[in-house]
Amino acid sequence: MAAIHEAAAAVLRRSRSLALATATVFAVAAPAAHAYQLEGPRWPGTTITYYASAYRKATVLGANNWNNANVGVQFVRTSSKQAADFVVTYGAPQCEGESLVGYQGPFTQSWTHLGRGCDRNFMILTATHELGHILGLGHTKHRCARMDSSVDLSGTPSHCSHHSLSYWLKHPLLPDDIRGARKLYG
Repeated sequence: MAAIHEAAAAVLRRSRSLALATATVFAVAAPAAHAYQLEGPRWPGTTITYYASAYRKATVLGANNWNNANVGVQFVRTSSKQAADFVVTYGAPQCEGESLVGYQGPFTQSWTHLGRGCDRNFMILTATHELGHILGLGHTKHRCARMDSSVDLSGTPSHCSHHSLSYWLKHPLLPDDIRGARKLYG
């Protein structure tokens, strides 16, 4: 009888070892808990100044979205284009945006270009996305985030469930966006 208990105990130990090994493999192979992409160097200090000649109100509201997220750096509007760390101008295709990513060094003024002819509310979300690039974030590839590479006309990012523009204006940044910015500045 003792031999049977000994054999059963050995089988149980092997089963536990196999279960632990399997759990370890799955833990290592599991996808990351985030999908944000850090692509540019962080800015020095805790403020980034900007001058907006395109979609001024939308840019201010986009900057406020990041400022209200408390990511460790603040966007501050300046009245001098020459004194700004980056400028926001027209120049992208209609309703789109483009930006340099991250800090470009002490001798380069960074920029964001926004496309003409769009609804100001939609451009708040576009400005918020482009300011994420200014911070140093790249496009999210696998998770619902403002930093997804594309949005539909409701402002819904490509990896998110569809919602109205009014919903997205109330929820412009998502947890992955904030985690990425905090990784850089927090």
